Parts: sequence; C-alpha cells; structure tokens
Amino acid sequence: MNEQEFYKTLNDKGKKTGINPILLLSGIEGLYSFRNVPLNNINYDLLDSLIMTIFTLRIGDHFHALAQQKSSSSRASERRSAKHELEEIPPHEIALSSNPYLKAFVEVLNGKGTIRYYHLKALEVAALEVKNVQTNFAVNNVGTLIMEVCKNELKDTVQLSALFDQ
Repeated sequence: MNEQEFYKTLNDKGKKTGINPILLLSGIEGLYSFRNVPLNNINYDLLDSLIMTIFTLRIGDHFHALAQQKSSSSRASERRSAKHELEEIPPHEIALSSNPYLKAFVEVLNGKGTIRYYHLKALEVAALEVKNVQTNFAVNNVGTLIMEVCKNELKDTVQLSALFDQ
C-alpha cells in the first residue's frame, strides 16, 4: 500500500466510524510509539496525552501555514495577528497558565519543540474533537477507542502488524 492509499483508507475509515481521520492518524502514531509498552490504566492516560499532542501538532501545522500566509497580507491587522500567532509563548506565561491541555502538551514535548500562540488554538480544536469522540463513543480514553478501530477496522487494510502482531 502506498502513502496515498494509506491516507485514503484512513479518510474512508474515519468517515465510516465518525472519527476525524487526522485524529485516527495521530492515534496510530501514538500506538506505534507505545508498541513496546505494556498498556495499563496508568499508561492509557499517557497514551491519550501523546495522541492529543500529536493531533495538536498536526492541527498546529495548518494554523502555522495560515499564519504564514496572513503574514504577507495587505491588511496590517492580519499581519499583526499572524505575527502574534507565530511568536513563541514565553516560558513564564506557560508556567502561569491554568490550561491543563497546555500543561500536558508542554510535558509531552519536554522541551523538544517551540510552543507558539497558534498551538493554544490547536489545543482547543484538538480537545473539542477528542471530547466529541469520547462522548459519541462513550469512552474515557481515546487511545483505547483508536486501538479497537485499528484492531477491528484497519488491521488488515493498512497492515498494522507492527502494532498488534508481537
């Protein structure tokens, strides 16, 4: 299966199951990262944080591109807004934040990435999407749901043997 077929399959399965395909892809990446870790209740929370972080980074890529595009706008207000979105959030502002998603995002990144203002918006979008999935499927952990989708809907289709055939 080539890359295009993989993404088309994820898109189709996402539509069929009612899970955002980008969240599904982020979940697969998270599960792959955890492939050698025995999952238990403690690890499910960490897996969910990892999936949320990957999902936020993917959404953030889109927001980054939009901000870059608007940074060359003919409208000064759009340029200022874009410039702000692309600025790094100062560490003291992160430390003072009461946003639990931001705290988890920072913890998972562990200094390995720059956190910009557009990430705050990406975190909100990601949190809403994850909450919708949790509500629609009546699950607490999005990681367990994605694991079930992978086992039941995708395992044979997208060759996820690296995740489940150990």
